Amino acid sequence: MDEEVNPDHENVNSVLAQDSIELFHILSSQSHSVIMELCQMMPSEAWRQYQLDPSSSSAAGRPELIKTMLDYFRSASARKCRNFLQSVCFSCENIPMLLESRLMSVAGYDNSEYKLVFVPDQSTAILSDFHFEVYFTSGLVREVQLENVWVSPRAANRSRDRPDQTPGSADRGEPDGDYGYLESRVTLETFLQGCMGKVTVLVGQTGSGKTLLTSCLGQQWASGLGPIPSSFVFVLLEFRQLNLLSHPLSLSELLFQYYLPPTGGEDAKRAIIDYLLTNPEQSCWVLDGYDEFHGKLSRQEVQRKPLHLEDPLPVADLISGLLNRQILPGSTVLVTCRVRDLIDLDGISDKVGQLLGWDQDEIKEYVDNFFGAKDVALREQAAQLLLSSRHLLAMSSIPALCNICCICLEHLLLQFPATLTQVYLTVLASFLSRAPNHGGDGNAVTTLTILSQYQSELCELSQLAWRGLEESKILFLKEEIPQEVLKFSLKIGLLSQVELRRQDGILANAYCFIHLTVQEFLAALRIMTSNDVNDAQLKKRFSLKTRWTTKSDQKTVFTDSLYLYVCGLASSECTPALVELAKVSGRAQSWVQKRQDLVLTLLKTMCNSNTLTGPKILQLCHSVQESQNHQLAKQVFGVRPKLELRNIWLLPNDIEALAFVVNSADHNDIGLDFGACSMELECLIVLARCQGIHNLSFHSRKYGDRFAEKLSSVLPKFTSLRKLEFSGASLTATGAASLASGLQECPHITDINVSDNNLRDEGISRIAEIFTKLQNLSNVALGRNSTTLNAVDCLIKTMSSCLNIQHVHAEKKRPLFTLITHFRCVCTTDIDILTHFCHVLLINVQTLSCKAFLTFLFSLSSNCLGNKGLKKLLDFLPRLSKIQEINASKNDINMEGVVMLAAALCSYNTLTEIHIR
Repeated sequence: MDEEVNPDHENVNSVLAQDSIELFHILSSQSHSVIMELCQMMPSEAWRQYQLDPSSSSAAGRPELIKTMLDYFRSASARKCRNFLQSVCFSCENIPMLLESRLMSVAGYDNSEYKLVFVPDQSTAILSDFHFEVYFTSGLVREVQLENVWVSPRAANRSRDRPDQTPGSADRGEPDGDYGYLESRVTLETFLQGCMGKVTVLVGQTGSGKTLLTSCLGQQWASGLGPIPSSFVFVLLEFRQLNLLSHPLSLSELLFQYYLPPTGGEDAKRAIIDYLLTNPEQSCWVLDGYDEFHGKLSRQEVQRKPLHLEDPLPVADLISGLLNRQILPGSTVLVTCRVRDLIDLDGISDKVGQLLGWDQDEIKEYVDNFFGAKDVALREQAAQLLLSSRHLLAMSSIPALCNICCICLEHLLLQFPATLTQVYLTVLASFLSRAPNHGGDGNAVTTLTILSQYQSELCELSQLAWRGLEESKILFLKEEIPQEVLKFSLKIGLLSQVELRRQDGILANAYCFIHLTVQEFLAALRIMTSNDVNDAQLKKRFSLKTRWTTKSDQKTVFTDSLYLYVCGLASSECTPALVELAKVSGRAQSWVQKRQDLVLTLLKTMCNSNTLTGPKILQLCHSVQESQNHQLAKQVFGVRPKLELRNIWLLPNDIEALAFVVNSADHNDIGLDFGACSMELECLIVLARCQGIHNLSFHSRKYGDRFAEKLSSVLPKFTSLRKLEFSGASLTATGAASLASGLQECPHITDINVSDNNLRDEGISRIAEIFTKLQNLSNVALGRNSTTLNAVDCLIKTMSSCLNIQHVHAEKKRPLFTLITHFRCVCTTDIDILTHFCHVLLINVQTLSCKAFLTFLFSLSSNCLGNKGLKKLLDFLPRLSKIQEINASKNDINMEGVVMLAAALCSYNTLTEIHIR
């Protein structure tokens, strides 16, 4: 079985030969003990001549010893070569993740093959020799700890199809509804507890480590550890493998197609199937990478008819049957996919969790480990550069991209990239500079020089990437790639090798780009440098992607970043690089600039559109930022002075794109309205870079005291701010105090709205305290809070010394308290004013009338005055000399009260109207 599974001699040894230069540098940085341990794998006569001082890692003979070691295993037997590569992966530190994955994939696997573990039963004794071969990278999972992987639980949607306008999610990880606060998180180990017998979905961005984690679960299960009991049958299926199965087959055929059949022939197979049928709850099925699946799963709306394990079905129907409990009901199923594909699993999943990206501490830890064995100053500089670049920092929250960023930082050029597109150009140059025949130090030459040196290779790679994009293809067989380009790309690390089992059961090598975004970027290069892609094809690909996903959306494996890179390449800063690469296709500079002009024209049309929804406008801001075109940025807010964003998970780099557009605008009356948008507190720090903000609004129960505290710290930086709305939120007195401290540093503020929060009298008092400090304040909204009449009294007292305030509004479900000094009226409604409060209220109203404007209208409707309260009001009327209208309706006033009012009409000449209905 070993010979059938493991790669052949030529494959293993050739991979070692291809990667020997990088391995030499890695081994050179290892400790003396590690080198000695690896040397023990060679015959003594091959290395005893090198006498090394254990206390010195830079002994003169050390480089020669490492070179001898690599030369020896390059020509050794396949078994020795595999053992050596395994030992390197297990013993050495700071091996790049992609290289380690590649080495382990060709080195084979250890002896802990997955076995079916059954409950003691004589009838199933034949099954004990059956081995499940689960392909995972042991070297990568050895340090994965489920208790250090964080997941945000989400609600499993079991409703019917959502309408098109219902917020959904895209590849970036936007949550539905109120999910998205990072405080709502648990460890993966905790999340998987209680998943037995359920369909659990784990979602995450491409490169976030979903496949790695499923391998880790498999290894833990094999070792009797982890959340999956070792007594279970554990089956790991990869959708990328299932794509190769084109004809209908049964689940039992799939099982023995994917895994090697047991010894014992048909009887053994029959015993396994019988066990699964009679003990479905003792099996765990892990389905990895639904986002890569070419098919689409279906949900059974009608009564679910059981399916037999021997019924041949298309693969999509087979997996759908497993998820819909038509096959092996009661089994445990774990599916991994990207967030936007979650909509296909609505009504199927019992439990959903979203993998959270790395925070800054985790990123810094990875950077420190990556550069740990190198110069300390370089390590500190790399960490500082990464954390200071919004583009690199956003990329690095995804583990796979963090590795790419570190490679980029390792060869970072003097010109620090300003856009995401320029980051990827630098990434390309960084990988190309690792080529053995590259002349000069990667830090000493420019990106343009390196790209120019490898024009032909990049041309071939971009053509491959574009073809894959057109065919929705991310895996390429050996015969589909020019051999020289394949060899070169593997050597520098732009392509990775994976193993696939064909439909005939034979293992084959396939190759993919190191990340989907790298393939998309290379495809964008093809668009901008070759007439293989005509204008019509460009226009077809150029469309803004909404972050709202519906069931009618076409399934795609890619991240929809292509148009973003195309916009970035349309920037004048990228023109020289494009001109160099276009020379291979015979294109001149004029052709490149014409293609760039076409992109900018398409972008201009979108900027002038007034029909775009908030999510598409945000994507438009990203595109304009990539283009670095300030004229286009001006046009974004030219047709929409106020931008509304609803139900989007915002990241700091989203706000940075927004700031680029806002700061390019010609006017200072821009409005930003955030409704139910989940955002990290760091977003507010970036938001402060926006100049010219006139109106700033936040509406969501997600926004509480912590959010208000962070917002208050940046409010003084909005020098043009006139209106602030913090309504429909979860503000208490603590948050109100924070907001007040920030607002008093905003002298130009004219409108404050903190209605519909959790404010009590103390919170209202905190807001009222700053009225006298804001000379331009004219309108205040404080309604729909948990206040009493004491808050009204406090407001009236404060207003008596604030001649500039024209309108104060407080309400519950209906208007509760309104004071409009400009119209000389006082209204207090729907506040349940009791009789004993009337005297205090009326005294303060008189004070207000004397110090501010004369009061002409006085409303106390919808309260509990009764006849006694009405009498107090009428006794007070002589002090309100100019009163013209009183509204006392809905106050339980009977005929006795009517008589009192009639007498009042005769006594006061100014009183012309009374409402008592």
